[in-house]
Amino acid sequence: MSPSDKVPHAVADLIACILVRFHETHRREVPELVAQARALAAAGVLPELAEHLALMGQALEEHMFKEEMRLFPMMEQGGGTLLDLLLDDLEREHRAHEVSITRLEELVLRLPASPEAGPLAAGCRKFIDDLQQHVAAEDGDLFLRFGPRRTKGVGRVLQP
Repeated sequence: MSPSDKVPHAVADLIACILVRFHETHRREVPELVAQARALAAAGVLPELAEHLALMGQALEEHMFKEEMRLFPMMEQGGGTLLDLLLDDLEREHRAHEVSITRLEELVLRLPASPEAGPLAAGCRKFIDDLQQHVAAEDGDLFLRFGPRRTKGVGRVLQP
Protein backbone atom coordinates (compact mmCIF):
# COMPACT_ATOMS: atom_id res chain seq x y z
CA MET A 1 0.00 0.00 0.00
CA SER A 2 1.38 3.40 -0.88
CA PRO A 3 1.66 6.20 1.69
CA SER A 4 -1.03 8.14 -0.16
CA ASP A 5 -3.60 5.38 0.37
CA LYS A 6 -5.95 6.14 3.22
CA VAL A 7 -7.61 3.26 5.03
CA PRO A 8 -10.00 4.44 7.73
CA HIS A 9 -9.74 2.56 10.99
CA ALA A 10 -13.25 3.12 12.32
CA VAL A 11 -15.99 1.00 10.74
CA ALA A 12 -18.22 4.02 10.12
CA ASP A 13 -15.36 5.86 8.42
CA LEU A 14 -14.54 2.88 6.20
CA ILE A 15 -18.20 2.51 5.24
CA ALA A 16 -18.40 6.22 4.41
CA CYS A 17 -15.30 5.88 2.26
CA ILE A 18 -16.75 2.84 0.43
CA LEU A 19 -19.99 4.72 -0.21
CA VAL A 20 -18.24 7.72 -1.71
CA ARG A 21 -15.36 6.02 -3.50
CA PHE A 22 -17.24 3.05 -4.92
CA HIS A 23 -21.03 3.20 -4.63
CA GLU A 24 -21.34 6.77 -5.89
CA THR A 25 -18.77 6.14 -8.62
CA HIS A 26 -20.55 3.00 -9.86
CA ARG A 27 -23.92 4.76 -9.86
CA ARG A 28 -22.50 7.62 -11.87
CA GLU A 29 -20.34 5.69 -14.34
CA VAL A 30 -22.12 2.39 -15.06
CA PRO A 31 -25.20 3.99 -16.69
CA GLU A 32 -22.85 6.00 -18.91
CA LEU A 33 -21.06 2.80 -19.95
CA VAL A 34 -24.37 1.08 -20.68
CA ALA A 35 -25.47 4.03 -22.83
CA GLN A 36 -22.19 3.99 -24.76
CA ALA A 37 -22.41 0.22 -25.27
CA ARG A 38 -26.03 0.50 -26.43
CA ALA A 39 -25.07 3.20 -28.94
CA LEU A 40 -22.40 0.91 -30.37
CA ALA A 41 -24.81 -2.04 -30.32
CA ALA A 42 -27.30 0.02 -32.35
CA ALA A 43 -24.54 0.35 -34.94
CA GLY A 44 -24.07 -3.43 -34.89
CA VAL A 45 -21.01 -3.49 -32.64
CA LEU A 46 -20.96 -6.16 -29.93
CA PRO A 47 -24.55 -6.02 -28.65
CA GLU A 48 -23.73 -8.63 -25.99
CA LEU A 49 -21.49 -6.06 -24.28
CA ALA A 50 -24.41 -3.68 -23.77
CA GLU A 51 -26.53 -6.52 -22.40
CA HIS A 52 -23.77 -7.71 -20.07
CA LEU A 53 -23.06 -4.22 -18.74
CA ALA A 54 -26.77 -3.62 -18.12
CA LEU A 55 -27.05 -6.89 -16.18
CA MET A 56 -23.89 -6.12 -14.21
CA GLY A 57 -25.24 -2.68 -13.37
CA GLN A 58 -28.54 -4.10 -12.17
CA ALA A 59 -26.85 -6.78 -10.04
CA LEU A 60 -24.45 -4.24 -8.60
CA GLU A 61 -27.25 -1.81 -7.75
CA GLU A 62 -29.17 -4.56 -5.91
CA HIS A 63 -25.99 -5.55 -4.08
CA MET A 64 -25.18 -1.98 -3.02
CA PHE A 65 -28.77 -1.46 -1.89
CA LYS A 66 -28.49 -4.50 0.43
CA GLU A 67 -25.26 -3.12 1.84
CA GLU A 68 -26.65 0.36 2.38
CA MET A 69 -30.02 -0.64 3.80
CA ARG A 70 -29.08 -3.71 5.85
CA LEU A 71 -25.39 -4.53 6.17
CA PHE A 72 -23.82 -1.15 6.80
CA PRO A 73 -26.34 0.00 9.44
CA MET A 74 -25.95 -3.35 11.20
CA MET A 75 -22.17 -3.01 11.15
CA GLU A 76 -22.29 0.56 12.42
CA GLN A 77 -24.33 -0.73 15.37
CA GLY A 78 -21.71 -3.38 16.15
CA GLY A 79 -23.13 -6.42 14.40
CA GLY A 80 -26.19 -8.50 15.00
CA THR A 81 -27.53 -12.01 14.95
CA LEU A 82 -28.09 -12.02 11.19
CA LEU A 83 -24.75 -10.48 10.29
CA ASP A 84 -23.04 -13.76 9.38
CA LEU A 85 -25.90 -14.80 7.09
CA LEU A 86 -25.92 -11.43 5.38
CA LEU A 87 -22.13 -11.48 4.97
CA ASP A 88 -22.31 -14.97 3.47
CA ASP A 89 -24.90 -13.75 0.96
CA LEU A 90 -22.92 -10.67 0.02
CA GLU A 91 -19.69 -12.65 -0.31
CA ARG A 92 -21.45 -14.99 -2.74
CA GLU A 93 -22.48 -11.93 -4.72
CA HIS A 94 -18.85 -10.75 -4.71
CA ARG A 95 -17.84 -14.07 -6.27
CA ALA A 96 -20.57 -13.56 -8.89
CA HIS A 97 -19.17 -10.06 -9.57
CA GLU A 98 -15.78 -11.67 -10.21
CA VAL A 99 -17.31 -14.02 -12.79
CA SER A 100 -19.04 -11.05 -14.43
CA ILE A 101 -15.76 -9.14 -14.49
CA THR A 102 -14.08 -12.01 -16.31
CA ARG A 103 -16.82 -12.00 -18.94
CA LEU A 104 -16.61 -8.20 -19.26
CA GLU A 105 -12.86 -8.43 -19.80
CA GLU A 106 -13.45 -10.96 -22.59
CA LEU A 107 -16.00 -8.71 -24.26
CA VAL A 108 -13.84 -5.60 -24.01
CA LEU A 109 -11.06 -7.47 -25.82
CA ARG A 110 -13.49 -8.00 -28.70
CA LEU A 111 -14.23 -4.28 -29.13
CA PRO A 112 -12.84 -2.90 -32.38
CA ALA A 113 -9.96 -0.47 -32.19
CA SER A 114 -11.92 2.60 -33.24
CA PRO A 115 -12.51 6.14 -32.02
CA GLU A 116 -16.12 5.18 -31.20
CA ALA A 117 -15.19 2.12 -29.12
CA GLY A 118 -12.06 3.53 -27.44
CA PRO A 119 -13.79 5.52 -24.70
CA LEU A 120 -16.06 2.56 -23.88
CA ALA A 121 -13.09 0.20 -23.61
CA ALA A 122 -11.27 2.65 -21.32
CA GLY A 123 -14.40 3.16 -19.21
CA CYS A 124 -14.92 -0.58 -18.88
CA ARG A 125 -11.31 -1.08 -17.78
CA LYS A 126 -11.77 1.63 -15.13
CA PHE A 127 -15.02 0.03 -13.99
CA ILE A 128 -13.32 -3.36 -13.72
CA ASP A 129 -10.51 -1.87 -11.63
CA ASP A 130 -12.97 0.04 -9.41
CA LEU A 131 -15.15 -3.02 -8.86
CA GLN A 132 -12.15 -5.18 -7.99
CA GLN A 133 -10.98 -2.57 -5.48
CA HIS A 134 -14.52 -2.32 -4.11
CA VAL A 135 -14.70 -6.08 -3.49
CA ALA A 136 -11.19 -6.11 -2.00
CA ALA A 137 -12.01 -3.26 0.40
CA GLU A 138 -15.06 -5.11 1.67
CA ASP A 139 -13.78 -8.70 1.70
CA GLY A 140 -10.21 -7.86 2.69
CA ASP A 141 -10.93 -5.21 5.31
CA LEU A 142 -14.51 -4.32 6.27
CA PHE A 143 -15.92 -7.84 6.50
CA LEU A 144 -12.86 -9.10 8.40
CA ARG A 145 -13.60 -6.63 11.18
CA PHE A 146 -16.58 -8.82 12.05
CA GLY A 147 -14.73 -12.12 12.28
CA PRO A 148 -12.75 -14.42 10.04
CA ARG A 149 -14.51 -14.98 6.75
CA ARG A 150 -14.44 -17.74 4.20
CA THR A 151 -13.53 -15.50 1.29
CA LYS A 152 -10.48 -16.13 -0.81
CA GLY A 153 -7.54 -14.13 0.48
CA VAL A 154 -8.00 -10.73 -1.08
CA GLY A 155 -5.78 -7.93 0.13
CA ARG A 156 -6.81 -4.60 1.47
CA VAL A 157 -7.03 -2.10 -1.38
CA LEU A 158 -8.67 1.25 -0.84
CA GLN A 159 -7.78 4.56 -2.34
CA PRO A 160 -9.33 7.92 -1.52
